[in-house]
Amino acid sequence: MSDAQPRGFLSETGLLVRAVYRAMRVTFINFVRKPVTVHYPDRPRVYPDRYRGLLALTYHPETKEENCIGCRLCEFICPPAVIKVEMLKGKPRNYAKTFTLELYACEFCELCVQVCPTDAIVMMKSFDMATADRRELLLDKDRLHAIGEQFDASWATGNRLRDAQAPPKKPKPADTAPTPDPVEAGGES
Repeated sequence: MSDAQPRGFLSETGLLVRAVYRAMRVTFINFVRKPVTVHYPDRPRVYPDRYRGLLALTYHPETKEENCIGCRLCEFICPPAVIKVEMLKGKPRNYAKTFTLELYACEFCELCVQVCPTDAIVMMKSFDMATADRRELLLDKDRLHAIGEQFDASWATGNRLRDAQAPPKKPKPADTAPTPDPVEAGGES
């Protein structure tokens, strides 16, 4: 019985020493490693192409007209119902008379971006909308357009997302004549 106690004591002590050694090894490795601190306000971070942050409205790059046609699809699909759109009928096309987005309640689910037929609402490569007043996060059409001009747009536009989620397209058959089977053509076997 006296042999069992020292053996258990030594094995527990050995386990404890090994655990302390592993923890100190990890601590030492991180102590000599180069820091990865991002000096945010001074040097803005570069975001990947697929980063999705703030929502914004866009203009057509050639005609400089707003892309939103007031179809209200984004309003209908929004789960928390934070988007409100009022359509203005026009002769060549419709426009959004008003467009409001309650960013403080937005879930950033990206459904509004996916259903937009004209890529009018997109997600930007920024998250920088920190404020102490919730009223500043109630965005109207002008502020959403300003965000769209201030930051770079994400890769994720409605048309690109729909194309990425669609099943792969079948390759087109070649216009060449089928080669005859040598057995059927009377060739040697």
